[in-house]
Amino acid sequence: MGLFTSKGKQVLGLDIGTSAIKFVNIKDTGKGYQLNNIGLNPLPPETIVDGSLMDSTTVVEAIRELASNYKIQKREVAVSVSGHSVIVKKITLTKMTESELEENVLVEAERYIPFDINDVNIDFQILSTPEKEMGEHMEVLLVAAKKDFIEDYVAVVKEAGLSPTIIDIDSFALENMYELNYPLEIGDLVVLCDVGASIMNLNIVKGGRSLFTRDISTGGNLYTEEIQKELSVNFEEAEGLKLGGVSDKGTPHTIDRVLDKTSSTIALEIAKSLDFFTATFPEERIARIYLGGGCSKVPRLKQIVGERLNLPVEIINPFANIAVNLRAFDPEYLKDIGPLMAVGVGLALRKI
Repeated sequence: MGLFTSKGKQVLGLDIGTSAIKFVNIKDTGKGYQLNNIGLNPLPPETIVDGSLMDSTTVVEAIRELASNYKIQKREVAVSVSGHSVIVKKITLTKMTESELEENVLVEAERYIPFDINDVNIDFQILSTPEKEMGEHMEVLLVAAKKDFIEDYVAVVKEAGLSPTIIDIDSFALENMYELNYPLEIGDLVVLCDVGASIMNLNIVKGGRSLFTRDISTGGNLYTEEIQKELSVNFEEAEGLKLGGVSDKGTPHTIDRVLDKTSSTIALEIAKSLDFFTATFPEERIARIYLGGGCSKVPRLKQIVGERLNLPVEIINPFANIAVNLRAFDPEYLKDIGPLMAVGVGLALRKI
């Protein structure tokens, strides 16, 4: 799978999300990174459900449209996956070299992975931990993703005429994006939370290490469903209302009530994960939460999460440390789509 490479030739970041396909092209200038090209193409509802591709043909066409509308030249792409078919586990093993672990990883993984070991692709990274803490042991980040799940993604990208050279995990792409854009915070313990349409990716990071990751099967579709139920409107109308639109079917007060109720549900899901984290790492103190994904734009979600968790909450800016030519890109547009592009930017920073 090649999850953790960082040297070599840069790729195009292609984020195949539930509600849209997004791409980001970033150039490494040697002095920093510069935004070259960016765009997105919305997907019809039910095309992708919980990360599984229900309608591959539509996904292929959407990628092709992006490639032609934005005149994409670069063919090598990095894509990422998340959800039920992906397992990320941190395990402690007796110290060994990387080549020894390479030979033993399947045996070790079998104890931790709830799938048949022959049905998954496995990758690992040895985490650097101070000698005094680990002694004769080492920490390893183990990643397993179902082969058929990965193959589905690889197939649509290839069929669209692109070459999938890197398969990443959404929460690691978020971490990549964060470390580039917020280098001064490297010592802080922060929560990166990307709230997509059907999956919420959570990654708690500190000092360039991921301490905890979780994919939660909830997201923006919950708002849409609640608005549809409450106001008897169709999917398109509900999507518009979710992001602050108006309708004669319901008063602004009714819409706000539905949105706030759903935001409280999402805040509760985040709180449950943070409680679990705090129980595992009682000495750690969370400095702040960053929200990304299309849902981060829902009115008052940021405020409700902050109140529920009693922590500072910010909307992530994936272009904070990336040079942008303001003649080529409208700053208002970038601000608007920024939170949706967090995973795409992380993928675009990967190298073959």
